[in-house]
Amino acid sequence: MGCEKAPPVSFRLNAVEWVKQEKTHLSEGQHFDERYKMEIGTILTTLFGTPDEPKFPFLLGEDDPAHEIISLENLKMAAGPARTDKREKPSGLYREHCVHCHGISGDGAGVTASLLNPYPRDFRLGKFKFKSTPLRQPPPDHDLQKTLENGIPGTGMPSFRTLPPEEIQALVQYVKYLSIRGQYERFLLGELAVLDGDPLIDLSLITPSSDGEAPTDEDREAFEEQLDIVIGEGLLDNVIDRWLDPEGKVTRISPAPAEFEPTHPDHATIINRGRDLFFAKGNCLQCHGDTGVGDGQLSNFDDWTNDWKNSSNVDPNDPATYQEFTDAGALPPRPVRPRNLNLAGYRGGDHPSDLFLRLTNGIEGTPMPASTALSSDEIWALIAYVTSLPYVNEGTKPVDKPVNDKQVLR
Repeated sequence: MGCEKAPPVSFRLNAVEWVKQEKTHLSEGQHFDERYKMEIGTILTTLFGTPDEPKFPFLLGEDDPAHEIISLENLKMAAGPARTDKREKPSGLYREHCVHCHGISGDGAGVTASLLNPYPRDFRLGKFKFKSTPLRQPPPDHDLQKTLENGIPGTGMPSFRTLPPEEIQALVQYVKYLSIRGQYERFLLGELAVLDGDPLIDLSLITPSSDGEAPTDEDREAFEEQLDIVIGEGLLDNVIDRWLDPEGKVTRISPAPAEFEPTHPDHATIINRGRDLFFAKGNCLQCHGDTGVGDGQLSNFDDWTNDWKNSSNVDPNDPATYQEFTDAGALPPRPVRPRNLNLAGYRGGDHPSDLFLRLTNGIEGTPMPASTALSSDEIWALIAYVTSLPYVNEGTKPVDKPVNDKQVLR
């Protein structure tokens, strides 16, 4: 018997967002017309293609600035089933390395997702934690590249440092592709509440008649005009424009003061100043606790959960209240545990410049806010204090990092 050809892989509708929009805008027991699923799927396939044959909406042709965001060559290297052609050029990189955690649609609900804590990233919200840009700004490529190369310690995200640079870049762009597609899908689902039963787009214009008669050129032209309107209202202004020139939005890292160096005679002074900021102006103890072990606020959730949890009367302790969401593909809500600062090592990078970005910009999608009230010198003082905690609270310290009684918290 010969092997049967596997059915084509397809993107899944964001059913969690569908349920959220129904609960937000419709009365109990009411539902959107199922035909909207076909209309949204047609629009997304027309613009973005399929997991095996991806496309990107370069709406202005060769001069479209969107070419700076996505390369079709990179998309094709990352898309499709994992394989290598006769020239040993790989493709299917996303399905080979990422899909078991992040899922075909980038929804963070791959086959291993429920076993991991934290859950894998859902790219469709367009939010990324560890980046060099402020909140609500997408990351530049080098941030995503850094995550792929270094992995995220303490999570299921491994390092892919051994992959060739061109494969890393292909995966970076495929993640951006899934994020942009997912953001636009969410926009389309958000439009359903204002349609009042009208079609999002008239599929009858491109559907053969019951007697098999093909659509006319006029019908196709009318469909293209409708598509242009749908694109113009959401894709350009709400999604693609945000991803242009992220490098121009990168946060500048201010130089550390001289006393930040452990060998400086006033290093203990900057540590003590950071301690005062931790307990007062910075209000870090609210989440990280008095001793920095992460035992402060333990009932917060990240944005990937809050996005649907806060849309209806969901009690995270009562599965019956969120059954519809988990049936639609959501993973059960888990509170976000604040970082235990007594442990050396940080998920977003260990270099002081990484910590400067985390404190200055916050951590997108989490309760960790941007430190807008702190000056650069105050942020460096906090970093000096926080990075001293693993030594202080273990009763040991490097010889070049003096500690006085004020620093010993327990």
